[in-house]
Amino acid sequence: MASELVAILEKEAAAEIERVLADARTQAERVVTQDAEEAQAYLAAQRQRLDAERKAAQVKAQSAAQVKASALILQAKDQAIAEVFAAAEAELSRVQQDRSRYAAVLRGLIREAASGLTGRITVDVNPKDLDLARQAVKELKLDAEVRPANDVSGGARLISDDGRFIVENTLASRVERVKPLLVTEIAALLWGQMT
Repeated sequence: MASELVAILEKEAAAEIERVLADARTQAERVVTQDAEEAQAYLAAQRQRLDAERKAAQVKAQSAAQVKASALILQAKDQAIAEVFAAAEAELSRVQQDRSRYAAVLRGLIREAASGLTGRITVDVNPKDLDLARQAVKELKLDAEVRPANDVSGGARLISDDGRFIVENTLASRVERVKPLLVTEIAALLWGQMT
């Protein structure tokens, strides 16, 4: 009877061991499956994050490239416009070299500047232009003293008798005054529109 009892206990113990082992296997499989699913979800989230970072970096790089390209285009356009003004200044310099042509230009610049002044005036011109300026003052019948001024070129500076009014009317000063207005027109001529 004792051996039967031992056999029954051993059988129950073996069944209990088998049940505990089966539960442990089931629980281990569930943990392994759950961990595998979590690992897959983590990997998917990391791939998604890396893909989003890659796309953001790509967009940032494209934006930086577009900004740089726009800056280079703008720089090239500015340079082209500067070259147009340089060519205009060179042409104005050639006008100054043609004394017969320049005499009429200088007379016009002096007449225009004198139109806003009254009384006796002083006309400052480049020393090379003294004779042309004296001739222009005489033709225009102005009450004026003509003086040499090394800082004046391609035109004249007229000063009222009391010194309160100074009118700078040189070819270069006229170009500088109209530059802001001409930039848009030059751009339209060169590229169709200013961008």
